[in-house]
Amino acid sequence: MTYIIVTRKEAVVGKPLTSFDDALMQATHLFGDDVQDWLKLNLRIEENR
Repeated sequence: MTYIIVTRKEAVVGKPLTSFDDALMQATHLFGDDVQDWLKLNLRIEENR
């Protein structure tokens, strides 16, 4: 199973990652760790299906 970082408008950021932890670290590296910023971007980590 792989995970992807998704922003509003269903835009996938980067490449699929092999674990949720890797995806979370990558999202934090790219967008910071401020919850308000993530909410504005509708940023989320999803299973890649």
